[in-house]
Amino acid sequence: MLPRVIPRLYHSQDHASSNNIVDSRSIESIVFNKSMENVPRFGFDSLSITQAIRDLGYPDSLESGLTGLSNGNNLDFQLMLYWLKSSRQRLVEDVLDGDSEFHKISNEYERVKYMINKRLEYNQPIISKLGHGMSLLVVPYNIPQSIEELHNLSDDIAYYSGDLSNDFAWYSKRFSFSSVYVSSELYMLQDSSENFEKTKEFVNNKVDEVKNLGYAYNSVEQWSVFNAFLLINLIKSQLLRG
Repeated sequence: MLPRVIPRLYHSQDHASSNNIVDSRSIESIVFNKSMENVPRFGFDSLSITQAIRDLGYPDSLESGLTGLSNGNNLDFQLMLYWLKSSRQRLVEDVLDGDSEFHKISNEYERVKYMINKRLEYNQPIISKLGHGMSLLVVPYNIPQSIEELHNLSDDIAYYSGDLSNDFAWYSKRFSFSSVYVSSELYMLQDSSENFEKTKEFVNNKVDEVKNLGYAYNSVEQWSVFNAFLLINLIKSQLLRG
């Protein structure tokens, strides 16, 4: 069964605060943050967590405790989910920084391009391990949390870019940005161009398509089912191609 998106009012001003997506003081965050240093070597794997626990001087038994804190979810997936959340917080911190290049951009869709490209930029140090991390997102048990975090990202992108939607465009825009982000991240996995310039071009073209063509859905139910189906199967199909 496809995950359902919880209906909400069509108001961008209802956007939830994104300032504290990750609690940096929690033991989970401390360990997962340290674990990210090991991802380029071990990937999104419990080995990265085990090494982080040892580097921090904690007992090995903490790993089983982290499983309990994660509601029994696989720690590999929890590390990937932490990466998504911490990267989203990093993006929000960038756009809220008064010195950020973001504030030199006044056009809504140019801001969207900036935010998607900036978020993808964070992937560069772990790009060789990202494919496996993304495969964890589409394991059936993990899909609800994966979809939720993806749409939290698209909500942030729409909100901070200046979206003022108060009708069904609220949903259409966020799905569009989710689709652009997912397809761009998958494109990035295969991109061998210098500094991922082709990925940046891909993002810019996709956002222009959204601006020029737009997307329309007739109901929350239609939007919910279609977005879940398309995004999850897009990831699955592209990862299977390698």
